[in-house]
Amino acid sequence: MWLQDAIGMSWRALSAHRLRSFLTLLGIAVGIAAVILLTSIGEGLHRFVLAEFTQFGTNVIGITPGRTTTGGANPGFPSSVRPLTLADAQALRRVPQVLQVAPGVTGNAEVEGNGRLRRVMVYGTTPTLIEAFKLRIRSGRFLPPDDADSARNFVVLGAKLQRELFGADSPLGTRLRVGSLQFRVIGVLQARGQFLGIDLDDVAYIPAARALELFNRDGLMEINLSYAEGANAHQVANAAKAVLAARHGREDFTLVTQEDMLRTLSNILDVLTMAVAALGSISLLVGGVGIVTT
Repeated sequence: MWLQDAIGMSWRALSAHRLRSFLTLLGIAVGIAAVILLTSIGEGLHRFVLAEFTQFGTNVIGITPGRTTTGGANPGFPSSVRPLTLADAQALRRVPQVLQVAPGVTGNAEVEGNGRLRRVMVYGTTPTLIEAFKLRIRSGRFLPPDDADSARNFVVLGAKLQRELFGADSPLGTRLRVGSLQFRVIGVLQARGQFLGIDLDDVAYIPAARALELFNRDGLMEINLSYAEGANAHQVANAAKAVLAARHGREDFTLVTQEDMLRTLSNILDVLTMAVAALGSISLLVGGVGIVTT
């Protein structure tokens, strides 16, 4: 009988305070909706970020100058860190299981062509980039396999850059100015969209040697390795590390595998999802306290 008495007494208490009971139930409903919504947002963000990083493949290793454990390379102060060079990239081709080695130099410059001027990101690289990051050519071709010292002044345009400068006309064979250098357009890439807010279609691709000259740099900003599917990422990374350490005399660079980066991102996003779900759970707790009080 005590259970029936407890239920009856609770019902009478709720009926006697209809407005307070309604507001409490409303708070619980809002709390449940908030938990579901915030958890869904967190999971959606998780999948979006991972999809952004995996659109270029998961078998990629990135190498940058300077060691993060000792602060890395600071471009504003003198440093004894040896820069990464095109010769380093060439040496990494000998690493077992490595398929492509794509050096990279990034900067911003004015691009002028067809009577129009636009400031965009300029990426200096080699022909291996198209295979390493699965790029597709819409028209023309990508950068030719020239020697680093004799790389010709060719440029490949992103889809948006081609549209902004030339409209519906084909830019192939025309000359345009990138910074202080003259280049001939030999290709246009297919549209790729954005990557974490960066428009990948508003980019001009030029040979890495010409980019070093254009931006007056002594070394590369990064070297990306793509390795065979099924290969052990850490074994490939250790082999690449040994090659560079032998060339530099010490380990003055940072090497990050795509697997490690995705694992770290996944852990961070899992914590974020749990945090937003905990915030929504506060409404449930408040609603529960209100019911008990009533």
